[in-house]
Amino acid sequence: MLSYGTLRACIRVDGQALESYGIETFPEENKVTCRIASEAGKTFSVVWQDINYARQYHQTGDVTLDGIHGGGQLMHALGFNEPPTYQRCTAEFKYVNTSMNSIRPLTFSRLQLTDEDQHLNSAHADLGEISLAIWPVSVIGMGYRKNTVSAKGTIVHERSKKASSHCVGFGEEIRVPPQQVINVARVGITPTATFVFRYRPFDRLVADGIAPPPMQPSWGTKREAPVDVPESEDYNDGTGSDIDDEALRELNALKAQVKRLEERITTTRSAKRVKLESSDSMRSR
Repeated sequence: MLSYGTLRACIRVDGQALESYGIETFPEENKVTCRIASEAGKTFSVVWQDINYARQYHQTGDVTLDGIHGGGQLMHALGFNEPPTYQRCTAEFKYVNTSMNSIRPLTFSRLQLTDEDQHLNSAHADLGEISLAIWPVSVIGMGYRKNTVSAKGTIVHERSKKASSHCVGFGEEIRVPPQQVINVARVGITPTATFVFRYRPFDRLVADGIAPPPMQPSWGTKREAPVDVPESEDYNDGTGSDIDDEALRELNALKAQVKRLEERITTTRSAKRVKLESSDSMRSR
């Protein structure tokens, strides 16, 4: 999760915040950037929090997807002595409005490539980025949503240097009643904070040295050889596999060790009993 002042932000997939790599902070721009791993077909959301529990002003998080404004989410001011609950201090943006009465969830999708020259310069400069700008705002009234997002997939020329293999897409359409929205006006000329998430497939992040490679299982680890004892036919299932034979040898070795320990305990107890009996005989004389 990225942080700037009292603000926190992340991209959430399957209920978990994606890990951030290569985090950079630019105080002169109130900006924090990072890299995240995208997976085609996965639904995601943009989540942000403000842990300033004394905040008594409204603020909105404006989300830009691959350079295109996707919408915003309002976080209302906290009332005087109002408990700072998770719901009141957290906002989540997970749908775009594609019409007055339809929404679509955000997803990571595979970028569509073409060799048609009309798309030669179609790649947006911010393709591969999810941006969240948080502004203080004042509420000016209510209205119906007018701005919608095109549900068309992103198409770029195959020779585009900016193109990665993923882009932001949208899931299946969900029908909803016409939605009223709260109209706001920004306060100031710069956002309080801007969080930029540059996404790429995990393999690409590893290849570029941005993310560490996944942990590999260690093979060929040496271990102590089992005691060489005859195999017990009781545990032989006749498969003849190397793994089963090795397991049987270890099991028989453990059984043999247990047997030796039991014999030692029995011998020790017998010796103590003999010694006690001898002492009693001497005292009786």
